[in-house]
Amino acid sequence: MKGKVLWAAALRELLKRSRQSRETGLLLVLLLIGIILSISTPVFFTPENLLNILKQVTLVTIVACGQTFVLTSGGIDLSVGSVLGLSSIIMSWFIVRGAPTPAAFAICLLFGTAAGFFNGFLITRLSLPPFIITLGMQSIARGFVLVITKGYPIMVDNPVVIALGQGNFGIFPIMVFFLPIIILATQWIYNYTIFGNRVKAIGGNETAAHLSGINVRKEKVLTYALCGLLCGLAGLIITGRLNSGNPNAGSNFDMDSIAAVIVGGTALSGGSGTILGTMLGALLMGIIRNGLILLSVNMYWQTVAIGVIIILVCALDRFSRKKGEMHA
Repeated sequence: MKGKVLWAAALRELLKRSRQSRETGLLLVLLLIGIILSISTPVFFTPENLLNILKQVTLVTIVACGQTFVLTSGGIDLSVGSVLGLSSIIMSWFIVRGAPTPAAFAICLLFGTAAGFFNGFLITRLSLPPFIITLGMQSIARGFVLVITKGYPIMVDNPVVIALGQGNFGIFPIMVFFLPIIILATQWIYNYTIFGNRVKAIGGNETAAHLSGINVRKEKVLTYALCGLLCGLAGLIITGRLNSGNPNAGSNFDMDSIAAVIVGGTALSGGSGTILGTMLGALLMGIIRNGLILLSVNMYWQTVAIGVIIILVCALDRFSRKKGEMHA
Protein backbone atom coordinates (compact mmCIF):
# COMPACT_ATOMS: atom_id res chain seq x y z
CA MET A 1 0.00 0.00 0.00
CA LYS A 2 2.83 2.35 0.92
CA GLY A 3 4.53 1.59 -2.40
CA LYS A 4 1.37 2.52 -4.32
CA VAL A 5 1.15 5.83 -2.47
CA LEU A 6 4.79 6.61 -3.34
CA TRP A 7 4.21 5.76 -7.00
CA ALA A 8 1.09 7.97 -7.07
CA ALA A 9 3.01 10.84 -5.47
CA ALA A 10 5.85 10.44 -7.95
CA LEU A 11 3.38 10.43 -10.86
CA ARG A 12 1.68 13.60 -9.56
CA GLU A 13 5.07 15.32 -9.22
CA LEU A 14 6.03 14.26 -12.77
CA LEU A 15 2.76 15.58 -14.20
CA LYS A 16 3.23 18.83 -12.28
CA ARG A 17 6.73 19.26 -13.74
CA SER A 18 5.45 18.45 -17.22
CA ARG A 19 3.07 21.40 -16.97
CA GLN A 20 5.92 23.66 -15.85
CA SER A 21 8.55 22.39 -18.31
CA ARG A 22 7.93 21.88 -22.03
CA GLU A 23 10.87 19.47 -22.25
CA THR A 24 9.48 17.23 -19.49
CA GLY A 25 6.07 17.21 -21.17
CA LEU A 26 7.60 16.26 -24.52
CA LEU A 27 9.61 13.47 -22.88
CA LEU A 28 6.41 12.05 -21.39
CA VAL A 29 4.68 12.23 -24.78
CA LEU A 30 7.67 10.52 -26.44
CA LEU A 31 7.62 7.79 -23.80
CA LEU A 32 3.88 7.24 -24.24
CA ILE A 33 4.10 7.10 -28.05
CA GLY A 34 7.12 4.79 -27.83
CA ILE A 35 5.20 2.37 -25.59
CA ILE A 36 2.17 2.42 -27.90
CA LEU A 37 4.28 1.81 -31.02
CA SER A 38 6.29 -0.94 -29.30
CA ILE A 39 3.04 -2.75 -28.54
CA SER A 40 1.57 -2.06 -31.99
CA THR A 41 4.58 -3.19 -34.03
CA PRO A 42 7.52 -5.29 -32.76
CA VAL A 43 9.79 -3.73 -35.40
CA PHE A 44 9.69 -0.29 -33.76
CA PHE A 45 11.96 -1.03 -30.80
CA THR A 46 14.67 -2.83 -32.77
CA PRO A 47 18.18 -1.27 -32.86
CA GLU A 48 18.03 -0.98 -36.66
CA ASN A 49 14.80 1.02 -36.59
CA LEU A 50 15.90 3.27 -33.72
CA LEU A 51 19.13 4.10 -35.56
CA ASN A 52 17.08 4.78 -38.69
CA ILE A 53 14.95 7.27 -36.74
CA LEU A 54 18.11 8.99 -35.48
CA LYS A 55 19.41 9.33 -39.05
CA GLN A 56 16.12 10.80 -40.21
CA VAL A 57 15.98 13.24 -37.29
CA THR A 58 19.62 14.40 -37.43
CA LEU A 59 19.36 16.61 -40.53
CA VAL A 60 16.03 18.18 -39.54
CA THR A 61 17.35 18.91 -36.05
CA ILE A 62 20.49 20.62 -37.38
CA VAL A 63 18.38 22.94 -39.54
CA ALA A 64 15.79 23.39 -36.77
CA CYS A 65 18.48 24.60 -34.34
CA GLY A 66 19.17 27.49 -36.71
CA GLN A 67 15.45 28.05 -37.13
CA THR A 68 15.14 28.31 -33.33
CA PHE A 69 17.37 31.39 -33.30
CA VAL A 70 15.42 32.94 -36.18
CA LEU A 71 12.00 32.37 -34.60
CA THR A 72 13.27 33.54 -31.21
CA SER A 73 14.37 36.83 -32.83
CA GLY A 74 10.81 37.34 -34.08
CA GLY A 75 11.49 36.23 -37.66
CA ILE A 76 11.00 33.14 -39.79
CA ASP A 77 13.06 31.46 -42.51
CA LEU A 78 11.13 29.70 -45.26
CA SER A 79 14.23 29.23 -47.40
CA VAL A 80 16.15 26.71 -45.26
CA GLY A 81 15.27 23.69 -47.43
CA SER A 82 16.17 25.43 -50.67
CA VAL A 83 19.42 26.84 -49.25
CA LEU A 84 20.30 23.34 -48.01
CA GLY A 85 19.59 21.91 -51.46
CA LEU A 86 21.55 24.57 -53.35
CA SER A 87 24.51 24.24 -50.95
CA SER A 88 24.56 20.52 -51.68
CA ILE A 89 24.36 21.09 -55.45
CA ILE A 90 27.16 23.68 -55.46
CA MET A 91 29.45 21.43 -53.40
CA SER A 92 28.71 18.48 -55.71
CA TRP A 93 29.42 20.63 -58.77
CA PHE A 94 32.85 21.58 -57.41
CA ILE A 95 33.70 18.01 -56.35
CA VAL A 96 32.86 16.62 -59.79
CA ARG A 97 35.21 19.21 -61.30
CA GLY A 98 38.09 18.10 -59.11
CA ALA A 99 38.01 20.54 -56.21
CA PRO A 100 39.87 19.33 -53.09
CA THR A 101 37.56 17.91 -50.43
CA PRO A 102 38.32 20.57 -47.75
CA ALA A 103 37.73 23.34 -50.30
CA ALA A 104 34.41 21.78 -51.36
CA PHE A 105 33.32 21.54 -47.71
CA ALA A 106 34.29 25.18 -47.10
CA ILE A 107 32.38 26.29 -50.20
CA CYS A 108 29.26 24.46 -49.02
CA LEU A 109 29.37 26.03 -45.55
CA LEU A 110 30.28 29.49 -46.85
CA PHE A 111 27.47 29.45 -49.40
CA GLY A 112 24.89 28.51 -46.76
CA THR A 113 26.21 31.26 -44.48
CA ALA A 114 26.18 33.81 -47.33
CA ALA A 115 22.58 32.95 -48.25
CA GLY A 116 21.51 33.42 -44.62
CA PHE A 117 23.50 36.67 -44.39
CA PHE A 118 21.76 37.93 -47.55
CA ASN A 119 18.36 37.08 -46.05
CA GLY A 120 19.17 39.05 -42.90
CA PHE A 121 20.64 41.95 -44.85
CA LEU A 122 17.54 42.36 -47.03
CA ILE A 123 15.16 42.00 -44.08
CA THR A 124 16.94 44.70 -42.06
CA ARG A 125 17.75 47.09 -44.92
CA LEU A 126 14.48 46.92 -46.85
CA SER A 127 12.35 46.67 -43.70
CA LEU A 128 10.27 43.94 -45.33
CA PRO A 129 8.69 41.05 -43.41
CA PRO A 130 10.97 37.99 -43.08
CA PHE A 131 8.17 35.89 -44.56
CA ILE A 132 8.40 37.79 -47.87
CA ILE A 133 12.21 37.88 -48.12
CA THR A 134 12.77 34.24 -47.23
CA LEU A 135 9.92 33.10 -49.47
CA GLY A 136 11.64 34.93 -52.31
CA MET A 137 14.99 33.34 -51.39
CA GLN A 138 13.29 29.95 -51.39
CA SER A 139 12.17 30.44 -54.98
CA ILE A 140 15.54 31.87 -56.09
CA ALA A 141 17.56 29.03 -54.55
CA ARG A 142 15.25 26.33 -55.87
CA GLY A 143 15.37 27.95 -59.31
CA PHE A 144 19.19 27.97 -59.33
CA VAL A 145 19.14 24.28 -58.36
CA LEU A 146 17.13 23.49 -61.49
CA VAL A 147 19.26 25.78 -63.66
CA ILE A 148 22.47 24.04 -62.55
CA THR A 149 21.19 20.45 -62.62
CA LYS A 150 18.52 20.60 -65.35
CA GLY A 151 16.54 18.45 -62.93
CA TYR A 152 19.12 15.62 -62.79
CA PRO A 153 21.23 14.68 -59.74
CA ILE A 154 24.98 15.35 -59.74
CA MET A 155 26.52 12.02 -58.73
CA VAL A 156 29.30 12.19 -56.14
CA ASP A 157 31.85 9.42 -55.54
CA ASN A 158 34.05 11.25 -53.03
CA PRO A 159 34.76 8.68 -50.25
CA VAL A 160 34.92 11.31 -47.47
CA VAL A 161 31.55 12.80 -48.40
CA ILE A 162 29.96 9.36 -48.69
CA ALA A 163 31.43 8.29 -45.35
CA LEU A 164 29.86 11.31 -43.62
CA GLY A 165 26.42 10.42 -44.95
CA GLN A 166 26.54 6.62 -45.05
CA GLY A 167 29.50 5.46 -42.96
CA ASN A 168 29.32 3.89 -39.50
CA PHE A 169 31.46 4.08 -36.38
CA GLY A 170 30.71 0.75 -34.76
CA ILE A 171 26.94 0.36 -34.96
CA PHE A 172 26.33 4.11 -35.01
CA PRO A 173 26.04 6.10 -38.26
CA ILE A 174 28.73 8.77 -38.49
CA MET A 175 26.17 11.44 -39.36
CA VAL A 176 24.43 10.91 -35.99
CA PHE A 177 27.54 12.15 -34.15
CA PHE A 178 26.84 15.62 -35.55
CA LEU A 179 23.63 15.73 -33.52
CA PRO A 180 25.04 16.08 -29.96
CA ILE A 181 27.78 18.41 -31.22
CA ILE A 182 25.31 20.82 -32.81
CA ILE A 183 22.85 20.55 -29.91
CA LEU A 184 25.51 21.34 -27.29
CA ALA A 185 27.07 24.14 -29.36
CA THR A 186 23.79 25.89 -30.16
CA GLN A 187 22.49 25.35 -26.61
CA TRP A 188 25.60 27.09 -25.27
CA ILE A 189 25.29 29.96 -27.77
CA TYR A 190 21.56 30.32 -27.08
CA ASN A 191 21.74 30.32 -23.27
CA TYR A 192 25.23 31.42 -22.27
CA THR A 193 26.45 34.04 -24.72
CA ILE A 194 25.76 37.72 -25.22
CA PHE A 195 24.57 36.97 -28.75
CA GLY A 196 21.96 34.49 -27.50
CA ASN A 197 20.66 36.94 -24.90
CA ARG A 198 20.45 39.70 -27.49
CA VAL A 199 18.48 37.47 -29.86
CA LYS A 200 15.95 36.78 -27.10
CA ALA A 201 15.78 40.46 -26.18
CA ILE A 202 15.11 41.44 -29.81
CA GLY A 203 12.34 38.86 -30.11
CA GLY A 204 10.81 39.93 -26.82
CA ASN A 205 10.69 43.64 -27.63
CA GLU A 206 12.68 44.97 -30.57
CA THR A 207 12.13 48.63 -29.68
CA ALA A 208 13.27 48.12 -26.09
CA ALA A 209 16.30 46.15 -27.32
CA HIS A 210 17.26 49.03 -29.63
CA LEU A 211 16.85 51.61 -26.88
CA SER A 212 19.03 49.53 -24.55
CA GLY A 213 21.92 49.82 -27.02
CA ILE A 214 21.65 46.54 -28.95
CA ASN A 215 22.51 46.81 -32.64
CA VAL A 216 19.32 45.12 -33.80
CA ARG A 217 20.24 45.04 -37.50
CA LYS A 218 23.61 43.42 -36.86
CA GLU A 219 22.21 40.77 -34.51
CA LYS A 220 19.40 39.89 -36.93
CA VAL A 221 21.84 39.48 -39.82
CA LEU A 222 24.04 37.23 -37.64
CA THR A 223 20.98 35.20 -36.66
CA TYR A 224 20.06 34.44 -40.27
CA ALA A 225 23.72 33.82 -41.14
CA LEU A 226 23.94 31.21 -38.35
CA CYS A 227 20.80 29.54 -39.68
CA GLY A 228 22.34 29.52 -43.17
CA LEU A 229 25.57 27.99 -41.84
CA LEU A 230 23.63 25.09 -40.31
CA CYS A 231 21.73 24.65 -43.60
CA GLY A 232 25.08 24.38 -45.36
CA LEU A 233 26.23 21.73 -42.87
CA ALA A 234 23.03 19.75 -43.40
CA GLY A 235 23.53 20.11 -47.16
CA LEU A 236 27.02 18.66 -46.83
CA ILE A 237 25.75 15.62 -44.91
CA ILE A 238 22.75 14.99 -47.14
CA THR A 239 25.04 14.91 -50.19
CA GLY A 240 26.83 11.93 -48.69
CA ARG A 241 23.60 10.28 -47.65
CA LEU A 242 22.10 10.54 -51.15
CA ASN A 243 25.41 9.90 -52.91
CA SER A 244 24.70 12.99 -55.01
CA GLY A 245 23.64 16.58 -55.17
CA ASN A 246 19.93 15.89 -55.62
CA PRO A 247 17.68 18.68 -56.97
CA ASN A 248 14.89 17.53 -54.61
CA ALA A 249 17.06 17.52 -51.49
CA GLY A 250 15.66 19.56 -48.61
CA SER A 251 12.25 20.11 -50.21
CA ASN A 252 10.36 19.37 -46.96
CA PHE A 253 12.80 20.93 -44.52
CA ASP A 254 11.13 24.35 -44.43
CA MET A 255 7.95 23.14 -42.76
CA ASP A 256 9.59 20.26 -40.87
CA SER A 257 12.11 22.56 -39.18
CA ILE A 258 9.47 25.13 -38.26
CA ALA A 259 7.18 22.40 -36.94
CA ALA A 260 9.99 20.94 -34.79
CA VAL A 261 10.78 24.37 -33.32
CA ILE A 262 7.15 25.20 -32.56
CA VAL A 263 6.35 21.78 -31.12
CA GLY A 264 9.54 22.12 -29.06
CA GLY A 265 8.15 25.21 -27.35
CA THR A 266 9.69 28.23 -29.08
CA ALA A 267 7.17 31.08 -29.16
CA LEU A 268 6.07 32.12 -32.65
CA SER A 269 5.94 35.70 -31.41
CA GLY A 270 9.63 35.48 -30.47
CA GLY A 271 11.54 36.16 -27.26
CA SER A 272 11.77 32.66 -25.83
CA GLY A 273 12.65 29.16 -26.90
CA THR A 274 14.73 26.11 -26.15
CA ILE A 275 17.23 24.14 -28.19
CA LEU A 276 16.57 20.96 -26.20
CA GLY A 277 12.86 21.40 -26.87
CA THR A 278 13.59 21.77 -30.58
CA MET A 279 15.50 18.48 -30.57
CA LEU A 280 12.64 16.73 -28.75
CA GLY A 281 10.15 18.29 -31.16
CA ALA A 282 12.10 16.95 -34.14
CA LEU A 283 12.39 13.55 -32.46
CA LEU A 284 8.65 13.47 -31.77
CA MET A 285 7.84 14.26 -35.41
CA GLY A 286 10.36 11.65 -36.59
CA ILE A 287 9.01 8.92 -34.31
CA ILE A 288 5.42 9.62 -35.33
CA ARG A 289 6.30 9.55 -39.03
CA ASN A 290 8.30 6.33 -38.56
CA GLY A 291 5.47 4.74 -36.60
CA LEU A 292 2.91 5.58 -39.27
CA ILE A 293 5.15 3.97 -41.89
CA LEU A 294 5.57 0.81 -39.79
CA LEU A 295 1.80 0.66 -39.31
CA SER A 296 1.40 0.84 -43.12
CA VAL A 297 -0.57 4.07 -42.99
CA ASN A 298 -1.04 5.59 -46.44
CA MET A 299 1.56 8.29 -47.21
CA TYR A 300 -1.13 10.90 -47.85
CA TRP A 301 -2.77 10.19 -44.50
CA GLN A 302 0.64 10.48 -42.85
CA THR A 303 0.80 14.10 -44.01
CA VAL A 304 -2.70 14.72 -42.61
CA ALA A 305 -1.77 13.13 -39.27
CA ILE A 306 1.41 15.21 -38.91
CA GLY A 307 -0.55 18.40 -39.59
CA VAL A 308 -3.22 17.49 -37.02
CA ILE A 309 -0.54 16.73 -34.42
CA ILE A 310 1.16 20.09 -34.99
CA ILE A 311 -2.13 21.94 -34.51
CA LEU A 312 -3.04 19.94 -31.39
CA VAL A 313 0.36 20.40 -29.74
CA CYS A 314 0.38 24.14 -30.43
CA ALA A 315 -3.23 24.49 -29.21
CA LEU A 316 -2.41 22.64 -26.00
CA ASP A 317 0.69 24.80 -25.51
CA ARG A 318 -1.35 27.96 -26.00
CA PHE A 319 -3.96 26.71 -23.54
CA SER A 320 -1.33 25.85 -20.91
CA ARG A 321 0.37 29.24 -21.34
CA LYS A 322 -2.93 31.08 -20.85
CA LYS A 323 -3.73 28.95 -17.83
CA GLY A 324 -0.31 29.70 -16.37
CA GLU A 325 -0.80 33.44 -16.94
CA MET A 326 -4.20 33.33 -15.20
CA HIS A 327 -2.76 31.57 -12.15
CA ALA A 328 0.18 33.98 -12.12
